[in-house]
Amino acid sequence: METPKRTRVSLAASDIAYYIGAIVLVIVLGKVTVYLNARPYVVATVTVPEALSKAQDTYAAGGNLLTTLATGLFAAFGVFLTRTPKHRLSTGQLWRAGLSVFFIFISLFFGYIASQNLQWAIENSVGLDLLKLQLPRELQFYSVIAAVFSFADFVRRDLRVSD
Repeated sequence: METPKRTRVSLAASDIAYYIGAIVLVIVLGKVTVYLNARPYVVATVTVPEALSKAQDTYAAGGNLLTTLATGLFAAFGVFLTRTPKHRLSTGQLWRAGLSVFFIFISLFFGYIASQNLQWAIENSVGLDLLKLQLPRELQFYSVIAAVFSFADFVRRDLRVSD
């Protein structure tokens, strides 16, 4: 049974609106991040080693949170795919699913890099404001956001097909 032309047009409009919304959100998040990172701050020498240790613990906890979110999203992906009797996914749905998994794994990769860089900072007693430490964390965050949008798009389309 073929979808009526009017329904196809409204589906295309909702897809375009979804992607425009996702792109706008990512741009806004990027601009907010740049704004926050550009704010002046006072760099003080650490006279209390416990303060540096607490900062490193906080940095590590943030990385653990992002890694947990990516792993949880991967688990949700698996639950979503196995929750109902099997139905054949279209090529477009498979690409969306693959894109979501790709971004999940990219996030986990950057989480690993961030944890390795934190270990380097601890070994060398370096502060946490280096680009080497901050860039992998930001890439990890943005890839989690991309994975969430890809997964949401996949689920949205799959639910629309099954209705």
